[in-house]
Amino acid sequence: MSTNDPAGTLASTSLQRDEANLWFGIVIAHGAAAMLFCAMAFSAGFYRLRGFWPPVSARPGALVPALAGGLLVIGVVLLYVALRRPGRLTLAGVLGTGAGFLATQAAWLHVLFWYRDLRVPDSGVFASALYGLSAVQAAHLAVVLVGLLRAGLRVLRGQDASAPLRRALPGWWCSTVMYGVLFAVVYLP
Repeated sequence: MSTNDPAGTLASTSLQRDEANLWFGIVIAHGAAAMLFCAMAFSAGFYRLRGFWPPVSARPGALVPALAGGLLVIGVVLLYVALRRPGRLTLAGVLGTGAGFLATQAAWLHVLFWYRDLRVPDSGVFASALYGLSAVQAAHLAVVLVGLLRAGLRVLRGQDASAPLRRALPGWWCSTVMYGVLFAVVYLP
């Protein structure tokens, strides 16, 4: 039985369908994470407007969290560079800024936990919101970094990494916006 379809057209259609399904899954996953994060942020904002936020004894500084946010912005720029010229150095820079952000955030939260006595449940709503918002945002970025590792493996094998990089871009932006909200809700006066 012969077909008028040249060889490869069916495979191309299948790849396009797979890519569309991946994008749909990505949108659903980021939307779910964003909804969870927004619900927590609105709750924290409610308590802040009611005057319970933050306790005077537990006001965290904003310098280290601002620097961590700067790492996310640098990561976005490097991710755009990696999309134009996927290479080991640019991809290592993106992964490094993401890992640096997660390490900085973890170290800062550790400092707040041990040296500012922001412990759950003793410190009430403020500590719960701080750690909850941070955990959701950090988990989201960690998933994006796992996707970027896939792109890194493709680059190391000499394959085209543009598809996994394109799929990681909305996740990185979503995580950056989440952190901006977290910074505004938690660290700004």
